Amino acid sequence: MKLVIWDFDGTLADTRPIIEAGMDHALRLMGLPGTVREEWLKCVGLPLEEGITRTFGPMGRSVEEVLPIYRSYDYTANEHLIRGFEGMGAILEELHGRGVRQAIASSKRTLPLVRQVAALGWTRFFEAVVTPDDVARAKPDPESILLILDRLGVPPGDAVMVGDTPFDLDMATGAGVRSVAVGHGFYGEADLAASGPMAYASDAAALRDILLAWSEA
Repeated sequence: MKLVIWDFDGTLADTRPIIEAGMDHALRLMGLPGTVREEWLKCVGLPLEEGITRTFGPMGRSVEEVLPIYRSYDYTANEHLIRGFEGMGAILEELHGRGVRQAIASSKRTLPLVRQVAALGWTRFFEAVVTPDDVARAKPDPESILLILDRLGVPPGDAVMVGDTPFDLDMATGAGVRSVAVGHGFYGEADLAASGPMAYASDAAALRDILLAWSEA
C-alpha cells in the first residue's frame, strides 16, 4: 500500500453536529418536520445537490429552492463544532512518517474542505484533495479516485480508500481500489458490509492496525 485516500466527513472528522444544525435550520425555515432530517442524513456522502434531490424531490421541492435555504446557515461561524475523530490525527501522522502518501476524496466543496482541514492542522499530510469542483461525476462514481491516482502516479492496486458511507466504498470498487469501512461515521456496519469493503474498522485503533499491516505488505 503506497497511498491512502480518505473521505473527510464522518471518516476523519466528526462533522455530524454542524451538518445536523444546518439541516435543522433549513427544515425550520421551510416549515418541515424535524423527522425529514433522518432521511436527509441518509444522503450524507453524496454531493449536497444530489442529497437534496433525493430527499426533497418527492416532496416537489427543487434544489434551486432548498440549496440557498440550507446555505443560509452560517457554517463558517460554526466550524468550531468540527472535531477530528479520536486517534485519526495520530494515524495521519504515523502513515506520513512511514512514507505512505495520502489524499482526500470528498463530496464537500473545495473551499470549506480546505479550510476545515487546515483548522485541524492536517494540511501537510495530503498531496491531493479532490472534490465535486474537480470532477464531472462525483461519488459514488469512481472519477474522484481515478483523478487522484492519475495526479499522483499511483496504480489502483497500491491504493486504499477509507470511508464511512456506501458511496465511498462503491467509488473504490469502481476504481479497482481496496476499501476500508469505518464504523464511527454516518452508517452502520450492516449498511457498509453490503458494499463489500475489504475490511471494517470499528474504531481508530482497529483502523490503524489494518492500515499499518497493509503498508508493510
